[in-house]
Amino acid sequence: MTQTQIEAQASRLAKAKKELDRLLLTVTPEEQARIMACIDAGIPTGYATVDRPWDEFYKNIIPKDTFLNTTPYTGLVKNNKDYPNETALRYFGGKVTFGGLLKNIENVSKSLEEYHVKEGDYITVCSTTTPEIVSLFYAATKIGAAANLMSPFYEPDELMGRVNDCESNLILMVDKFMPKFKDTLNREKDKNIIVLPMMNSSPLKYISKQYKVDGRTNETSWNTFMKDGSKRELAKTVDYDGKRPVVMVYSSGTTGASKGIVLTVDSFQKLINAYGNSGFDTSRGQKVYQNIPPWHSTGISLGINFPLSFGVEVDMDPRFDTKVFVDNVCKFKPEYILTNTSMYQGFTEPKNQKKLKRTDVSKFLKYPVEGGEPLTETDIRNIEAIIKTRLLNGYGQCECGATVTTDITSHKFDNKASGIPLPDITTIGIFDDNFHELKYGQRGNIMVKTDIGMLGYHKRPEANEKFFYVDSNGEKWSQTGDIGYINPDGSLVVLGRKGDYSIINGEFIYNFDIEVAVLQSKYVKLCEIQTHPQNDNKLVCHIVWNNFVLDMLKRDPSILNGLLTDIQSKVNEALGPNAIPYNFCIRDSFPSAHSGKRDWKKIKANVNDLKTVNEPKTKKLV
Repeated sequence: MTQTQIEAQASRLAKAKKELDRLLLTVTPEEQARIMACIDAGIPTGYATVDRPWDEFYKNIIPKDTFLNTTPYTGLVKNNKDYPNETALRYFGGKVTFGGLLKNIENVSKSLEEYHVKEGDYITVCSTTTPEIVSLFYAATKIGAAANLMSPFYEPDELMGRVNDCESNLILMVDKFMPKFKDTLNREKDKNIIVLPMMNSSPLKYISKQYKVDGRTNETSWNTFMKDGSKRELAKTVDYDGKRPVVMVYSSGTTGASKGIVLTVDSFQKLINAYGNSGFDTSRGQKVYQNIPPWHSTGISLGINFPLSFGVEVDMDPRFDTKVFVDNVCKFKPEYILTNTSMYQGFTEPKNQKKLKRTDVSKFLKYPVEGGEPLTETDIRNIEAIIKTRLLNGYGQCECGATVTTDITSHKFDNKASGIPLPDITTIGIFDDNFHELKYGQRGNIMVKTDIGMLGYHKRPEANEKFFYVDSNGEKWSQTGDIGYINPDGSLVVLGRKGDYSIINGEFIYNFDIEVAVLQSKYVKLCEIQTHPQNDNKLVCHIVWNNFVLDMLKRDPSILNGLLTDIQSKVNEALGPNAIPYNFCIRDSFPSAHSGKRDWKKIKANVNDLKTVNEPKTKKLV
């Protein structure tokens, strides 16, 4: 062992000792004795926080501290200043080298100061990922400002409410979104509105239609914004402060109105440092294809800061179209792919097979990373058969940084699992409602202790108090609101949201358990279960059929009842009669919410034209 490995091992043992002290305060004397006997014998105790089984996968890696005590800006400069001619970004035929990127960042930082942005301020950004957004993100971290990253799916008044909540006086809006927000943005005369042409960094800018800046308002074009700061001296680089806000993103709103999530310098830099120590190949000269928007923490953190910091080229395209996705993968030949789950289904679609026959994806693709929605076992098998490598899954919440657990390259976990914590920054545990830790295989509340979590919800002290739990060691845990369990190898299985349940005939049933049973049917592609809004004792099953089923139904619509009966049989076999849905909503697709995930509110609001099958008749009371 090297000295660095010895120090890492000592740190991990110290963490395990602290967890043991906490655990022993919450169990019976008999359980205390059993736990201590296991420790004396050198065998697992059955509690993940004490055993830390995930550390076994990292014991032979020599840890490096490349990005510790850096900001996103200083980390980028530190690792890339000596490679000015290497390609950093590709975007619709345009290319930016690392030298060009660093120069652009300096120029943007000067313009930010010209427009009176200072340390501690928020800059609102409502745009897809473009080279300018990348420069703006790093320029903000250089001067100590933070990016308030907004989705264009908000209504104008919602967006402006969040702008004012963080007292943001500079708003960057991509021109594609301006018509929707123009009137609302210009109501407040103290705001500077910078309009960015979406194709500004592409040769396509000469032929694409651009928004015309209104000179009677506070609107300014991106090029004018850049020109205005050009004569200033270089902006000062702020010192490292791990707790300084870097971005604010927004929760999906599954538990009420979406909340601003403040992520810090350490949320970004400790995360990428841990990825560098996890076994992933982060060597220079590789490429990542990414199209996750910057208003997701995954998009800005893992899709932009992670690869660029290591000198990995980022090939960007914001379009969520499976044919575009497959075309770009074949064109760019990336080692990494970071996108949402549905894009990978493009590999199996007939319209893309001709392109894939000419390009053997397996010759370059090493790390296909997916997330956002679950894939069925059939989907996984079909996709992996084409790309000839395994899909990498993970689990994260914005509140906990972009990653809680991830697949690693040295071990194949069960397909149900979402990998293990990254080394030395995150501990996971399963707890009951009284904060007593549960053993391997026992389902309960997923809780996370992490160095990369949020500073807190912006101006929401009550929400912060509800989300965080402080243990007997004085250490802060994040209550994710998800239910799951941990396997003996340390891998986490995420089952679903704690609040996603129904009570049928007095029996408590998690809706996600029913969804798993429904997806055992080969006919079903996607599924959502809800309690019927007009009858608490009924279930509604929302279904999207697999493509071959649609063809079958076109030929013979009369088979529908048989398909639905098959689903009911699967559910009855897995969970019993109370879990059987008798009301079905057949859908072409599921809508997406602001977060990019399924919009369960819209899905569950649509309970019209339900198909009722085999519903038991209610006996009349005499």
